[in-house]
Amino acid sequence: MPDERLKTFLTVVRCGSLTGAAKELLISQPAVTLQIHKLEQEYNETLFYRRERGTELTPAGRVLYNFAQRIDSLYGEAQDELNSLRGEFHGILKVGATLTIGEYVLPPVMGRYKDGHPHTDILLEVENTGRIVEKVASGTLDCGLVEGPFENGMIKSEKLAGDELVFVCSSRHYPENIKEIEIHQLFTESFILREPGSGTRLVFENALRKAGFDPAELKILMQLGSTQSIKALVSENIGVTVISERTVQTEIRSGILKQIKIPSLDLHRSFEFIFKKDVRISSITRRFVKTCRDFLENPLQK
Repeated sequence: MPDERLKTFLTVVRCGSLTGAAKELLISQPAVTLQIHKLEQEYNETLFYRRERGTELTPAGRVLYNFAQRIDSLYGEAQDELNSLRGEFHGILKVGATLTIGEYVLPPVMGRYKDGHPHTDILLEVENTGRIVEKVASGTLDCGLVEGPFENGMIKSEKLAGDELVFVCSSRHYPENIKEIEIHQLFTESFILREPGSGTRLVFENALRKAGFDPAELKILMQLGSTQSIKALVSENIGVTVISERTVQTEIRSGILKQIKIPSLDLHRSFEFIFKKDVRISSITRRFVKTCRDFLENPLQK
């Protein structure tokens, strides 16, 4: 953003204090104070209330903040368009993804994206759905990919692809002739599940509620934040799990794990791109979204 005063102003709002803005901008606090003072002199308005724990926008400050965001967005769009004309995309893309997506979907996508955009660096954070939503809403991440339900008024979403959870167990857990079970039989099992807050866990629990069952009555043996650990324990017949079909295809084909169908339980879900509302989505981010869509439609295409 060419106007350093507006850049400083936006940074103070985002950080909530002059000290925080100074640290982010790598300048002194008096320099930040001077930039804000110049803006206040130019518009003859007080822009911030100084509080003990930081700053708060005045009514005039809120008005300027809305315009400053739009100006910042326009500068960014201009730079994106100029880069597009030259076929150049430089920058850092900060992406958040839930465990299933981060481990099983994104690695080949990121490889394809880097092949076409060698001057763009991707910083990937893998967290559960709740944490990714929080970080996108705060502006820490440019976008996120989540697999579970969420509620946040600061977030907008776009569907990427469908997915399905499956009930799996060790190949020796059930007799070979057992191919499906009823929902009530789940409550006699010992489950190894993802931690509370994960998208997979939320989808499973919501599906049980819709079917008229209380997920609190499940016997949960372990709660883990690692898909690999869950699969390893289930393969040893220590417990059973509900997990994304994408994560167990190899183990099911090899006979290490066995899928048992539950016809009366709807475990379909979708992978969603999430973005912060009222914030411009950069060309770099948009191209990453397109790469993800193209890859899932044509995974073998170079």
